[in-house]
Parts: sequence; C-alpha cells; structure tokens
Amino acid sequence: MITDSPVVMGGTVRRATKHNGSGKEATADGATANGTSGKEASTYNGKEHNWALQATARINQDGIWQHVLTMGIIYLTYWINQQPATARAYDDLTAKYGAFNINLWGSFIVSTAVYWTLGLIFMAFDMNDTLHSYVKRFKIQPDRRITWAEYRKVMLCVVKNQLFVNLPLIYGVARWAILDTSSNLPGWWKTVGVYFGCMICEEVGFYSMHRLVHHPKLYARVHKMHHLFTAPVAFASTYCTLAEQVFSNIGPILIGIVLMRPHWSLMILFFCSLEIGTLCTHSDYNIPGLYDALIHDWHHYAFTENFGPTGLLDDILGTNKQYKVWLAELRRRDGEGWKHAARTTLADATQ
Repeated sequence: MITDSPVVMGGTVRRATKHNGSGKEATADGATANGTSGKEASTYNGKEHNWALQATARINQDGIWQHVLTMGIIYLTYWINQQPATARAYDDLTAKYGAFNINLWGSFIVSTAVYWTLGLIFMAFDMNDTLHSYVKRFKIQPDRRITWAEYRKVMLCVVKNQLFVNLPLIYGVARWAILDTSSNLPGWWKTVGVYFGCMICEEVGFYSMHRLVHHPKLYARVHKMHHLFTAPVAFASTYCTLAEQVFSNIGPILIGIVLMRPHWSLMILFFCSLEIGTLCTHSDYNIPGLYDALIHDWHHYAFTENFGPTGLLDDILGTNKQYKVWLAELRRRDGEGWKHAARTTLADATQ
C-alpha cells in the first residue's frame, strides 16, 4: 500500500513516505522515485510537491469560476447605486455626517467589518471539525491545520495593522484626497472602468513591492514574518510587519484610488473586493465560485514564484514557470488516473 502523509514541523510540511512492493520510494500518485507509474513512464522529471494533489482543489482554476465573484460584486455595486433610495441615503448621510467622516469612519468601519466577517467564517472552517469536513476536499495543503495559539497571534497582528496602518492611511485619503459622497452616483461603465483601472495599479504596485521585499536585504526585516505559514489561513493575509502593510498591502490600493478619485462607493467596492480576494487566496481552500487560491498559495509553498495578485505580470515576466509545470503534471496524472480506472473497470467486467 502506498501512503504519503505530511508531517508538520515548525510550519513546514514535510513528506513522510513509505515504500511499495518493489522497494522503491513511492509518491502520492503511485509513481516510483524513478518517475514511473506501473508500466507507464512519467513525462515529469522535476521535484515532487505535496501541493494541490487533490483534483477537487484544482476545480477553481483557469476557468469562469474564478471570475464569477468579481463580476458579481461589480454588478451588485452598480445595481445598488442605481436605486433611488441609495441616492437619497447618500444625500442624507452627507448632510448628517459630512463627506470627511464618511471617507474616514465609513471606510474604516465597512472595510474592517467585511474583513473580520469573512475571516471568522474561514476560521470556523479551519477550527471546527464538522465544518472542516465539508470543505477539506478543496484544501490545497490538506494536512496542515493551524492551532488556537497561532490564531491568537495572527489576530493580534491583524488588529495592530488595522489600527496603526489602515486607519492612518484612510485618514490621509480623507484629509487630502477626499472622495465624493453625494447622490451623483456612477453608472455601469464608470463602475467597471474604475474597478479595472484600480486593479491595474494594484497589480503593478503589489507585484513590484512584493518582489522588492523578497530581496535578501529586505526579506528578513520586512517580509519573512508573513511567510511563517507555508500553508496559510485567511487571517494571515495581513499577518505582516507594519512596513509591509503600508508599502505592499495598502499602498498599491491607494495609488489607484488617489489617481482616479472615484465616488466613495467605488472605493468601497474595490477595497472590499480586494479584502475578500486576499482572504480567499490565503485561506488554503480553493472553493469554486470564490477567488482562485492556487496562485498565491503556491507562493507561500514555494516562496520564489507568483508575486502578483492576479498572475498577469507573473505570466508576462515568467515568474510562474514551475507553478505552471507542476499544475500541468497534475492534470496529466489526473488523465492517467482516469485511463487506469477505465482499464481496470473494463478488465473486471470482462473477467
């Protein structure tokens, strides 16, 4: 019998393998260490990875699934903004609290509530065995479970970054680049244009800063803390130093907002969609209908690839080659598994 169970030590997943009947080391897909699987030779000669081995963890990849949530959030924002009651609400709120307070406290309260609500849902799936059983088939690194002590450490860091980075930066925008909170609400094309314009700024800014903090002179002081978890959890998306939270996490978001100066509702749309995205992509669950978690999860696993939030610049600059090779190999093994199962079924039926 072939077994392959990871052993977790110090946050690192290490493979514990047993040997098959031939005396050769066996891997999770049934291939021996020399790259063969039964009588069929494997075309893959690279390193074996204990990552995304479950086919169900790769459903939400390279397809329409990963775009459903983004378009849904964009359309929901547009639809809400077209309602007469929304226009009246903006006028009433602006008259009562003022644009500055809406930009400052409204932004902080809404974004913090979204982050903690979704983060706590993911935490429940992590820590409750019954809930975990429903989603474990989508777990990318299925045998890594975080402890309560680790969760407390992470959540304290999240609070620190929200109070000492997010809030002051939101204040800066409210003070020097205040956004419109009137009933002059944007239409469809303005909504879509602002979202994707800000997303370009986020892709370029985050990719650039993320590669920079991986430089040997900066990594230990700025970014190493974030990589404590090779198999991350949702709340670990902002488990980082204050410097990283400023320049890598929040800074690139604000660049697009300040340059485009959209209606406040579109800033909330963009900021909260990124929060949902980073929580999903750090959750270690690649659930269909949510954001594709494979891209960034591979970065936490392998460290040296997939620096961008969408994968666009990684594709252009070639910083995802091993990621693509491994996924292609997993798809090949999936295909060979189906062929083997079909041959076995046919053999059993004809005996």
